[in-house]
Amino acid sequence: MSGLKQVAYYGVAMLVLKGLGFLMLPIATRLLTQQEYGSLNFLVTISAVCSLLLSLGLPELLFRQHYQDDNQKIAFFRDCLLVSIGVCFAFLIVVLVFTQSITNLLPGNVGLTNLRLLAVNLFASSVLAIPYSYYRLVGNAKHYCYLAVVHGVFQTGLSIGLLFMGFGVTGVMLSGAISASLVLIAALWLLIPLIKKTLTQFKWQIESRHLLFLTSILISSLCLYASNGAENWFIVALEGERALAVYFVAAQFALMTSFTFEPIRMWWFAKRFDVLANEPNEYGYMALRSLNLGLILCALMMVVVPVIFKVTLPASYYGNDMWLTGLILVVVLRHHSDIFNIACYKYRNGVWVTYINAISAVLVVSMFSWLIPIYKVDGVVSSLLLVQVVRCFAFILVSQRLEYVDYRFQSLFIVWLSLGALTCLSYIQPTFIYAYQAVIIVVLLVIVAKQYSAEVTQCIKHLPKRGAYV
Repeated sequence: MSGLKQVAYYGVAMLVLKGLGFLMLPIATRLLTQQEYGSLNFLVTISAVCSLLLSLGLPELLFRQHYQDDNQKIAFFRDCLLVSIGVCFAFLIVVLVFTQSITNLLPGNVGLTNLRLLAVNLFASSVLAIPYSYYRLVGNAKHYCYLAVVHGVFQTGLSIGLLFMGFGVTGVMLSGAISASLVLIAALWLLIPLIKKTLTQFKWQIESRHLLFLTSILISSLCLYASNGAENWFIVALEGERALAVYFVAAQFALMTSFTFEPIRMWWFAKRFDVLANEPNEYGYMALRSLNLGLILCALMMVVVPVIFKVTLPASYYGNDMWLTGLILVVVLRHHSDIFNIACYKYRNGVWVTYINAISAVLVVSMFSWLIPIYKVDGVVSSLLLVQVVRCFAFILVSQRLEYVDYRFQSLFIVWLSLGALTCLSYIQPTFIYAYQAVIIVVLLVIVAKQYSAEVTQCIKHLPKRGAYV
């Protein structure tokens, strides 16, 4: 399957999944009180940090390996799947046995039933991440798309039904547990016949030398969470669940920007190590092309997101509109870090990623504890922006020192300039702001289309043509 078709399938999956997720926002904010919605979001926060722990870095290990043939690739996937099932099952048993003790340690008001349902969801979702990663690795975007869309549609439909029936937060937790478990069963049913072929041909593939890489990725992911989710714990502890509800909604709308880039990211991250190894002269151009596409999407979303926010949500969730712009700029900086960090993952088992993310984590947590009690959500946004700037430059400098890549940074200038202009307009709020924004977007698209004219022409040629009827 060509790269363009893979991106299209990933795009469909992300569009459906995130579209369903944002469809839930106006429904949940109307059927739940702010206190209940804040409690639901805190459960999502707990899920995020537990997912990082339960992933163990296995998806990254799958992508990083070089395989001699397809059967070896399947065997490595087999072993990652078995490790994931073992660890996630142990986690499920611990949570079910010690539910009361765990809830006593958590801030906010977390129900016992909701925590147990969350544990079941985490078990199934974390194991399911391994089959999803395998489909990405082998370029089978079609199966990935089918499973992900079925998962999202079923969970969303069940959640909405249970909410209207009055089950509240417990209904949302129950829908997540049921849908993740059923999709996991379907994924294993499809892949187990493939795995059986390698049972006698290949011995255990995961070796002790892989443990350092997995450890560094795991620690790095937890440190990364500090600048992408840890603020929710501070807000709940210092401001309460109502304040978290308002902030979380703004953060979700800002994350729409990140989701638009996800299809490109999924395609590029699954192949970038091979490109660097086999076509090093082309790597810089291809990486910047991916980043430019992501930044154009950020510019478009900087215009669209504030409008959608005000149209879809109840007035009680309106906050400072500047939060949205600031949080979108945080996404912009993360895109830069993700694209320019290749050598940090390639050398010394990814330990540089751990160092940079650990320093960023310490810095952002320190700023949260200092600024949130004084400036509340404004302190959150300011902390995230500053730390992402530091993290971005650290990844660029260290990665380039480990292995120099010829990036033509000047190709990013027009996108940076456009993002800066849109940011200024959002703060100034002049008359006819939408006209100014439209002019900036049109000029940006024309210049970037000219810059990548060969790719644009190729995409146009691959568009389906309407047949003639005789």
